[in-house]
Amino acid sequence: MKRIILLLVAVVLTAPVLAQMETYVTETGGENNPVVYIDVSNPETNPPCGVNISSNAFENGKSCTHSLDRMVANDFTVRQGEDLMLESITVNVFIGATGSGVNASFVDVYYYNDSNGEPGSIIGSELNVYPYSQVVIGTNFGFDIWQIELDVPDRVFIGPNSASKTYWIGISMEATDGSNLFWENTTVGLVGSGEAYDDGMGGGGYEIDSTLDGVYFITAECETRLGVDDNFANSVQIYPNPAADGIVHITSPFSGEIHLVLYDVVGKKVIETVLESDNRLDVSTLNTGVYMLQITQDGVSAIKKLAIK
Repeated sequence: MKRIILLLVAVVLTAPVLAQMETYVTETGGENNPVVYIDVSNPETNPPCGVNISSNAFENGKSCTHSLDRMVANDFTVRQGEDLMLESITVNVFIGATGSGVNASFVDVYYYNDSNGEPGSIIGSELNVYPYSQVVIGTNFGFDIWQIELDVPDRVFIGPNSASKTYWIGISMEATDGSNLFWENTTVGLVGSGEAYDDGMGGGGYEIDSTLDGVYFITAECETRLGVDDNFANSVQIYPNPAADGIVHITSPFSGEIHLVLYDVVGKKVIETVLESDNRLDVSTLNTGVYMLQITQDGVSAIKKLAIK
């Protein structure tokens, strides 16, 4: 298992008075004079299972202000045959005038599948996330820049065995004074499809600007998925399925302990356990629905669909 840090820096700028039509930082009219108090560059230039897109002196940014229904999303890739467990998101946000003390009130985070190079279906969300930490790291355009860490619930993103897979993270944020915010972007060192932006004007959805990329930093763990043995996958059985009485039985052609991980439809790990002698899985606390059960024994793995009534 490898610890990784993917740089995800969101620079959000606000001013005491901002017109609602302003979407770029440069449209606020502030002077571009970046001052860095804390170096937030990623020391790992080549993260093992992600990308590293650094700030370009707080070059510009797009509004992601919650009260204006604006969203900004950026993509990341999970490598073939790996699972990425997202643990936290760190964003740099321009908020309030220099020295005003205005910071982030809450953040809505959305996760998307990729659809032809843009955010597709929503696969999960974390709403009203309060920052785990906030600290001023610099100034530009007349605003403080806050480094904001979001300690989100662990979420698994799967890289299929056949190819790598792209996902998107979208953010909408509110300041404590309700003013406009901007997620930093850059025109240097672009990776992926570009930046996706929803201006909140109604019905338009996301638009992609391939000349921009968000600067982002996420912490995660990546794990190479165990090989799947076809004989094991065909032989291992789970019953009853659908499960109606809160207990599922697992039978296997192998001996030894069975490692089980159960995921819901949006990739959240809901159960992880090891069965040693009694091959019974208690699912009585789970809601009705469809889940994916990863079964691992003697170095091979199988994934089965489990329905719960």
